[in-house]
Amino acid sequence: MFKRMAQLLTATRRRAIASGAALFSLVALTDHAAPDEVALEAFYFLPLFVLTWFAGRRWGASAAAAAIGVWLADEGADFYGHWHVLLWNALVKLAFFCAVVLLVDRLRGAAQKARAASEVKSMMLHTVSHEFNNALTGLSAGLYLLREGDAGAARDPLKKKLYGAMDAAYANLRLYVKNILNEARLRGGRFTPEMTPSTVSGLTAGPLGAVAGLMEEKGLSFSLETPDGPLTVEADRELMSLVISNLLGNAVKYTPAGGSITVRAGLSPETPGKARISVEDTGMGIPPEERERITDAFYRGETGRRAADGFGLGLSLTRELLELHDSKLMVDCGEAKGTRFWFELPVRAAPPEIKARDGAMEEK
Repeated sequence: MFKRMAQLLTATRRRAIASGAALFSLVALTDHAAPDEVALEAFYFLPLFVLTWFAGRRWGASAAAAAIGVWLADEGADFYGHWHVLLWNALVKLAFFCAVVLLVDRLRGAAQKARAASEVKSMMLHTVSHEFNNALTGLSAGLYLLREGDAGAARDPLKKKLYGAMDAAYANLRLYVKNILNEARLRGGRFTPEMTPSTVSGLTAGPLGAVAGLMEEKGLSFSLETPDGPLTVEADRELMSLVISNLLGNAVKYTPAGGSITVRAGLSPETPGKARISVEDTGMGIPPEERERITDAFYRGETGRRAADGFGLGLSLTRELLELHDSKLMVDCGEAKGTRFWFELPVRAAPPEIKARDGAMEEK
């Protein structure tokens, strides 16, 4: 409520000036009414901050001068006959107030530059991902036509393997593009999740189908453990699909040929009323010095760079998408082998139509 009121009072420059002036008057009146033993000069920093941040340095400096004027009018009589002491106190207070104004103005300038750089970066990421997406659409159509026109592809082991590799490469590139695009949307503040009831089995069905070709090509064994009955959570289906796809893609990328991947979905063993979804692999572990930073944007540890290519966006985006669901990305891993990523979502009661829809998706 307080945050919303503050945004309302400073929504425009004119409102911010009016709010700063009202705050200044309130502090001045309180200072005048308070006993002489109570020093309230520090509270002038509040209107100074509001006026400097939202209206500019000149308004902040004017408020600083006005504060000294109010102080002189209120306290000047106490220094009768000692004008040099009065002047010294006034200069010291003015210096402090001006230092605050300059500091806030510097912070304001740095924040504006950072915001502008973030907007440029977001726009560039959006443009690049859009162009990549267009190219991938053409590649997908070309691959489909090529396969449909090749009648002997299903009987030729070499062609079948080649088409499988192309499908896997397409799925991998598409996941990269979705990560870059959604990262740009998050940075631009244009991401609002649409929460709907979904079963955990339904949430895992789509992403598993997308990476099946990658696992088959690499020779990875796979197992899926889901509850017998429907277990429903509240989540954005598209975003959650991307979360699970990123975790699965990460497991495939860093698990050597012949390894295994396990997806488990069920009730949390530690947190009542929560469902847990985990992706576990037998791939390379994560060194202790890299574990704290693996979810940072564009960060790739030395071990990860040697093992596979990538941009370092998948886990960062996954963490941010889970935060939109009031959840956290957790990791358990060994230093040399095996990693398990998991997260939890609140359990919800499912309407009959949700059960039917997710059941049909699992069958596909």
